[in-house]
Amino acid sequence: MLSLTACTVLSSAAIAYARRQNNLPGPSCGTLTGTVADVNAGIDPDKFKTIVAFGDSYTDGGKADGSALDPPVLVPPNSEAGGRSTDGPTWIEYVAQDMSDANLMDYAQSGACIDLDLWPSNPKKVDFIGQMNTFLAQSNALDPDTTLYTIFFGINDYEASKIDGDHMQEAANVLLDQLTTLASEPTSARNFLVADVYGRGVHTASGEAFKQTIFDGLADLREQGASFAYIDFSAIWDGVLGSDPGYAAFGYTSPDACTECTTDCDQYGWCQDWAHWFYWIGGHPSTQTMRIMADLVSEVLTECVVN
Repeated sequence: MLSLTACTVLSSAAIAYARRQNNLPGPSCGTLTGTVADVNAGIDPDKFKTIVAFGDSYTDGGKADGSALDPPVLVPPNSEAGGRSTDGPTWIEYVAQDMSDANLMDYAQSGACIDLDLWPSNPKKVDFIGQMNTFLAQSNALDPDTTLYTIFFGINDYEASKIDGDHMQEAANVLLDQLTTLASEPTSARNFLVADVYGRGVHTASGEAFKQTIFDGLADLREQGASFAYIDFSAIWDGVLGSDPGYAAFGYTSPDACTECTTDCDQYGWCQDWAHWFYWIGGHPSTQTMRIMADLVSEVLTECVVN
């Protein structure tokens, strides 16, 4: 059966140029105190040999045990490239490439929330707690100085909050508790990257408070000697799905999902021009969008440095 590699994505330099030319949103740099902002408090992207990733389908590379990922190749009519919910590498794979091809240990799972006890309606019974249990049970001997721990949750928590009630604050506190566990022996983690886009273009008071609690907790960890970066991907979603500047300014021809094409579709029911659609599967970024997300990470790490 025909296998297809992901469409060629724009280089970081090309995207940065397009952003300058079209006044596209970039990092919203801030400080460690006050409202949530993009910050880099001590993360040196040049020193990491290993990235340990926790999260949901945006980070899920098709494995959930930290083992080597399958190649990000599409084999139609399967729409998941090597088990991913996209047509190529995920954002964290691009970040690992940008960090001198750091070894990626991926524990993320599609549909994962932070804590299933808070969200009984979550359709997939997977969460951050379970991912942590898997990681800790392996007793990995990782160098704290050269290992970066990335955490990207909130989307499924926000969706579940519409059914189970507002437990977003409790979820934020559970996430921080897990970071404290990682920072303690035997893992003794020192470097964290936390990312968020809970509402994917929707903002609520509860969701913003969720982000603020996590941001404040990271600042507390910083005072205890940890380094962290906080990445708010909402600038991308707001820019693409909103009217200012809108999806066309990013080079997209559609803000919709390629695999849910309705006109001018290929033999698989996919859009003809994969690289210019914002989503691949409904609600899930195309690999082009994943590359833009990774570029925003790189920009935050270089432009939003704080003490």
